[in-house]
Amino acid sequence: MEQWRKALDAVRSGESKYKVLVEAITRDIDSGVLKEGVRLPPQRQVSLAVGISVQTVTNAYKELEQHGLIRCEVGRGSFVAKRVTEKVATYMLDRAERALIDFSIVRIVHTAEHGRLWRKACADLATQVDQPWMRAYRPIAGFEYHRAAGVEWMASLGHEARVETTLITNGASHAIFLALASLVSPGDVVLSENITDHGVIGTAQVLGFTLKGLDTDEYGIQPDHFEEMCANERVTALVTTPNLNNPTSSIMPDARRRAIARIANRYGVYVIEDDVFGPLLSRRTQPIANHIPDLGFYCTSLTKSVLTGLRTGYLSMPKKMALRVESILRVNCWMATPLMAEIATRWIADGTANHLIEIQRERLGRRHDMVLEVLGDYRLGSHPESLSAWLRIPQHWRLDALAQQLRNSHIAVTLPDPFLVLGTPRPDAIRICLGAEGSDVRMHSALSTLRSVFQQYPHVHATL
Repeated sequence: MEQWRKALDAVRSGESKYKVLVEAITRDIDSGVLKEGVRLPPQRQVSLAVGISVQTVTNAYKELEQHGLIRCEVGRGSFVAKRVTEKVATYMLDRAERALIDFSIVRIVHTAEHGRLWRKACADLATQVDQPWMRAYRPIAGFEYHRAAGVEWMASLGHEARVETTLITNGASHAIFLALASLVSPGDVVLSENITDHGVIGTAQVLGFTLKGLDTDEYGIQPDHFEEMCANERVTALVTTPNLNNPTSSIMPDARRRAIARIANRYGVYVIEDDVFGPLLSRRTQPIANHIPDLGFYCTSLTKSVLTGLRTGYLSMPKKMALRVESILRVNCWMATPLMAEIATRWIADGTANHLIEIQRERLGRRHDMVLEVLGDYRLGSHPESLSAWLRIPQHWRLDALAQQLRNSHIAVTLPDPFLVLGTPRPDAIRICLGAEGSDVRMHSALSTLRSVFQQYPHVHATL
């Protein structure tokens, strides 16, 4: 407990003591200092040894249990549970409010390293006397050095951007909204994958344009259908996610990207390229926007690869559109949050962003291995660096009944409905997101439970 006491002695004003204790115990579990089955000291003993209240220790033990790192047994005590054997398939937490694992939200896998680096960034910012990111409210496009960092970031993703045609945004979704708002009027036709991110569908309802879905396969949009639509409709723009499409995880090959660019150029259709997941890929294909600089918008951010709350995005656009998009940003939110952009800029410059992405790839690879092991025969679409997997459901289940049964088993998933452009048939598939909070042990247990539900037959009334 000496290391726990030292960690708590170093707590700064405003820091949560129970969170610091959670991180200290987690480090000992991860490093093997605390091995599977070891009994943790009683909470009162910890309280006296490290100089904090019993309630604070209780809160820490509860969070460790919630994350699957320890198990608390009434009358016996608390035991390390991170390293289990073949019994993992039957491991279940005993309280519903703690047993729920949320596969429904796309987010990164958070680690103790994320928390450490975030706290360090906040501490570093606090020591700087001059803090323009907290005082300034111009330029609207973002500080020039923030945009220069964005250009550097996009260059690492293969996109050729310039400072004067780059805007700082509050994430990639915000960037896509700004691009669409600068191009479309109510009633205009915009195209996308027929199974696409629900944000694009929501934006169509807000801006009043008509969204139509394009036929897709395991490689994304089919160019022939795109050309057919352009030839027969007055299409304003295409919104597409060539890298790790949400929810199918498809990746568009280079030849298809070039074909999409040629068709867009032929018909004068703007292409808004969502590359929010691109930073997760260790091998990348050149963006579509590079092939059509006069028609291509390129959007990315750090939210889905570096840190969930770091809502800094970058929008690269055609030069002729720069003033118009900036004016819409001014009306929309005046300027993106400079504080977040400052942290992103520092992390891009000092390598922290890339460090956290490497951690993310490793953790995602581990979780995708679990999906392959437990649910490999149900996979429709996945990639070892994707935040989610797209699963086929068994024929004997209806989607809604399955979702309810999974929820009864304390597992939340996403049905296909939010991703379907009007007129797209409802596939018998669900999306599971692998950034769900909790240990890998808890993740494996939840996947095993999911498979068990798949293999069961529903109640008779559920098939009516």
